[in-house]
Amino acid sequence: MTRTRLLPLVGASCAVLLPASPSRAQVSYSFGLGPEIKWLTVEHTKTVTIGGGSSTSTSAASGPGLAARVFGAGHLDLSGGLLRLSGGIEVIVPARRVVEGTISPTNSGNPHDVWPGRWDFSDGIGLGANFRVGRSVGDGNSLVYGIVGARRLRSEFATGGTNPETGIAGEDRTRLARWPLSVGAGLALGGPWPADLRIIYTRSTTDWLVTQPGLRLDYRYVTSGVSFSVGIAHRR
Repeated sequence: MTRTRLLPLVGASCAVLLPASPSRAQVSYSFGLGPEIKWLTVEHTKTVTIGGGSSTSTSAASGPGLAARVFGAGHLDLSGGLLRLSGGIEVIVPARRVVEGTISPTNSGNPHDVWPGRWDFSDGIGLGANFRVGRSVGDGNSLVYGIVGARRLRSEFATGGTNPETGIAGEDRTRLARWPLSVGAGLALGGPWPADLRIIYTRSTTDWLVTQPGLRLDYRYVTSGVSFSVGIAHRR
């Protein structure tokens, strides 16, 4: 008798502990495009090392930027569409926009003084990947979500200096890949062509080294920014 009574209880417990049926999960895809507007801040640090001594100078500059963003994503809807997990990729095509600044001299009277000079920075075409977690709101056709990701941008860096004694100017310029990490939030609106609105914060650090006999130049660019994008996405 005791064994007969326990069996239904065990069966009921198993039913509660088992995960939701995979058939309740729905997979969908979306793709779209839209503009991205950003405000970018670049902090440039130059360190000059000669012999056993070094000098460092830092300056920062900011400016707006504009890019086109083409994106695609896969979505997994759980709990009857209440929760959505998404993974996406994107291509970013920035408009040519240069952030420029000026390095101030150190004027310590040492051979390793930092000379005054101009520097600039600009972004090139990039690729990105992201992951987001969302929850449906309202009538269930709209979604709020958090997003994290990373991008690879081919950026151009330049820094110069003018010898205060001779007036001769020089410049170092290169293209390097930078990897900004991003975090933000967004809102996806429902409909046959739903709109996707998101605000993202990005940050990256890029180091660049130039050496000559008896001279070492360390350049660092810390780039951060806030971007807002509006995309039109078609979902299937």
